[in-house]
Amino acid sequence: MKLAILASLFIAAVWAGPLQPRKALPISRHFGGRIIAGNAAEEDHFKWQVGIYIYNEDSEFFCGGALIDTKWILTGARCVDGATSFTLRFGSNSLVSGGITREANYSVVHPDYNSLTLENDVGLVRIDDGIEPDAHVEIISLATEELEGDVSVTVSGWGSSGDWGGITSELYYINLTTISNIECRMSWGDAIPDETVCARENRNNGICTGDSGDPLVMEDESGNFIHVGIASWASAGGCDITQPSGYSRTASYVDWIKSVISQN
Repeated sequence: MKLAILASLFIAAVWAGPLQPRKALPISRHFGGRIIAGNAAEEDHFKWQVGIYIYNEDSEFFCGGALIDTKWILTGARCVDGATSFTLRFGSNSLVSGGITREANYSVVHPDYNSLTLENDVGLVRIDDGIEPDAHVEIISLATEELEGDVSVTVSGWGSSGDWGGITSELYYINLTTISNIECRMSWGDAIPDETVCARENRNNGICTGDSGDPLVMEDESGNFIHVGIASWASAGGCDITQPSGYSRTASYVDWIKSVISQN
């Protein structure tokens, strides 16, 4: 337990970006930009990507997510914990034009989610009216086998490019490489659970504020993309560093995800 508490001092959730009262373009006084050192996404390249506006009793936040079913979005637990409703954007790299909007009022937090250690940072949002795949919207398959180290992966999102900006209106992505949990624990200590996969790039590339819930994906031998992780945390020392960031392993939660969907 001491290790877990100690680690929490050095890693920070890639928390949803707080927003001012709702506007077409999400703006904040303190958070923003784009995914750190990312590349602008081509249209229809990440068709499973979902922008999630989250509302609770007194504030509004933003997270990323992935469409995994005609009625369900996979995201982070802290994106849905305490939320009362959601506005969802599909089918466009832009948060201010194009695409499709849906509303949602029901979500599920993983029962073992720990907001202090960020263990089991997994959540689901149910789309009220559902959405059907089309030329711009796609359901992504979930990984069923644990991800090894030294695998090329990609994370995409609208998150910050620095520690004090606002989320961008355009989608960005970065290519990363997974590392083994043994190697990740060399950076962060034994508090890194088996259900977390770490990834990094040698340059100052990574996830930041507003990227919580973003999908980490890999391309299989057939050229299909598979959802392998959910963006959870990065260094509390700042986003613009080379230390690895952490993602909840999709394969570790597939049974729980399927159970929630089947029962709701």
